[in-house]
Amino acid sequence: MKLHKTLIITSALTFTIPLTVIANDVFTGSTMIVAAQSHHGKGKVTKIDKKGKRVELKHGPIKSIGWMGMQMFFDVDDEDMLDDISVGDVVDFEFIKTRDNYYVITDIENDS
Repeated sequence: MKLHKTLIITSALTFTIPLTVIANDVFTGSTMIVAAQSHHGKGKVTKIDKKGKRVELKHGPIKSIGWMGMQMFFDVDDEDMLDDISVGDVVDFEFIKTRDNYYVITDIENDS
């Protein structure tokens, strides 16, 4: 009689914990975001508020953060990013969620 051994393999769940590191640039005195969990989206520019350093986008679903498509404002890391886009443009963008629950675009590119 043969004895069979069964090997049961279980997998561990891996959790991604958002990490935000804030650093000060000693040369310019500005504060910048060094590392954080980044999310990617695609949307249409509906408003640009250069003075407020923000842009309103009507974007599609963003699975990495569990969002359905919606229209909302995002802050921008650098207001000069707003010079390269216009209302009506379709854009690809990367953003992070800060510790104080702001959504900040770190990169935006015109896809029109």
